[in-house]
Amino acid sequence: MKKLLPFAITLFFAFNANSQSKNYASLKVKIANLEVDSLVIISYKNPNFKKVIKVDKDGIFKDTLNIRADKYYVSNCSNVFPNGIYLNNGYDLKITVDSKEPGKTIIFIGKGATENEFVTTFSKNEENFDYESLMQLDQSAFDKQTEQIRLNLFATLDKKKYASDFVVYQIGYLDNFIEMKTQAYKTILGERK
Repeated sequence: MKKLLPFAITLFFAFNANSQSKNYASLKVKIANLEVDSLVIISYKNPNFKKVIKVDKDGIFKDTLNIRADKYYVSNCSNVFPNGIYLNNGYDLKITVDSKEPGKTIIFIGKGATENEFVTTFSKNEENFDYESLMQLDQSAFDKQTEQIRLNLFATLDKKKYASDFVVYQIGYLDNFIEMKTQAYKTILGERK
């Protein structure tokens, strides 16, 4: 029994260390047909965060980033990443994309891929949404429609599928999205009177 106790304690600490999240995100990006030699990563929320990632001899941008859970711009490649990239410590995200057809070719692999696929899909749906028709509705129909939009957006955000920090981030983003549309509607409604 005395020999078993040190072994059990060692085993416990080994499993505990492996289960803890890394305090950095690993990012590896391969972009075909790109004409820049670096990526400039900037936080949406923290304007003081800026990270420049240089391309290596194999044409790959890779680095580790000690960051906060947030969406990040790739400022010098906004045509390739128009929706940004969602990153958090513990992510091991690999991205491949062709800069000539980013919407059709972007692939996310690794930890953080599911969250970034959601961001991309949500942004595509947002681009295709008919805001003009929404803004033409009367108050009751507008309220009903925006509530349906909210329910649909939350339904797509399956909390079992995504990391909890991402769910919290997206709920805040979705609430802000609906609030912005509501404020725009109220402005238009005021102009109609």
